[in-house]
Amino acid sequence: MILPSGNIVTRSMPIYPSSHFTWGEATKNCTRHLQDLVINDRLIATAKQIEKNIVMTAMAMDEYREILGNRPIRVTSWYRPAHINARVGGSQYSRHQYGDAVDWKSDYLSPRQIKKILEANHHGGGYKAYYGFTHTDWRGERARW
Repeated sequence: MILPSGNIVTRSMPIYPSSHFTWGEATKNCTRHLQDLVINDRLIATAKQIEKNIVMTAMAMDEYREILGNRPIRVTSWYRPAHINARVGGSQYSRHQYGDAVDWKSDYLSPRQIKKILEANHHGGGYKAYYGFTHTDWRGERARW
């Protein structure tokens, strides 16, 4: 897959050197190509901004992985282009479209246990412990639902 920066990545390639997260996890095995986010005929985020968001999010997720005992985290949903986001019933302004939201699971901790450990440290974005997974995003302001 060719990123907006011109870099070529594969699904097994770390998002940044030494990351535990791959481009395949962020882009559903490199099938979700990064594209400008346009909502109501207005450019909200460029594909290059989304690429940067994915890198920043991987760095934050690697920090959370370490806090949680450096055990694997399974990504269930990361980047979603607008047309896929609409198809799965996502919010019109879902942070997944920006590349800075991740739905994920741990085989070692429940979402409720993860919340007790991470929620107090997550000031710069959205957080929700659902029944079977955790949603974390970095929208720049605290959000809970």
